[in-house]
Amino acid sequence: MKLLAFDTSSTACSVALLIDNEVKAVHKIMPMQQAQFILPMLHELLDQNKILLNQLDAICFGCGPGSFTGVRIAASVAQGLGFATGLPLIPISSLAAAAQAAHDEFAWQKCLVSVDARINEVYWGAYITDETGLVRLLGSESVSSPLNVVIPEGLGWYGVGNGWEVYRDQIPYQPIDLDLTGLPTASAILRLAKEKWLLKQWVQAKDALPVYLRDEVAKKMR
Repeated sequence: MKLLAFDTSSTACSVALLIDNEVKAVHKIMPMQQAQFILPMLHELLDQNKILLNQLDAICFGCGPGSFTGVRIAASVAQGLGFATGLPLIPISSLAAAAQAAHDEFAWQKCLVSVDARINEVYWGAYITDETGLVRLLGSESVSSPLNVVIPEGLGWYGVGNGWEVYRDQIPYQPIDLDLTGLPTASAILRLAKEKWLLKQWVQAKDALPVYLRDEVAKKMR
């Protein structure tokens, strides 16, 4: 199995390559520079591992939610590569990727991901890790005022993402511990995408769309 993954929905430009069971990854913090560096980073990763695009089984990307510009960049790159190669594309939630990254680093089993969505709102999702070590979404991902975040029942939740720092006095819950700098990573996307590839849960280029969670983005920004 050969999968290429990337995410540009946050302040990072994150790329990773899965070759059978081995992962090669590069994760760099570079806010506002992803459009400039994402393609060179992908090509460099492939070149270093002597893999051509058409030798991949699929291309995986963080589809959002997150930075509007960053989410559009990832979806556009995925579509471009998909149209050029005909490869299947696997969109992965950027919130789920942040939760998976936190689980992989800290072994947290229950993650509440909160990302600053600006205009006094947060992107939000609750994830529980299953017996395979993959995070599963409880309910649905949403965007709302921090005051309106709905906390799942039960104890033992950990907080991931900058929403916990920006709106620490407004979110009505105190997690056991916090990873305020937690971001989605391409390595985490690979973990989640591998299962989707095996289940044949992929899309073609025309359907590789960004997820904003806001239906009236322009109106709200004005």
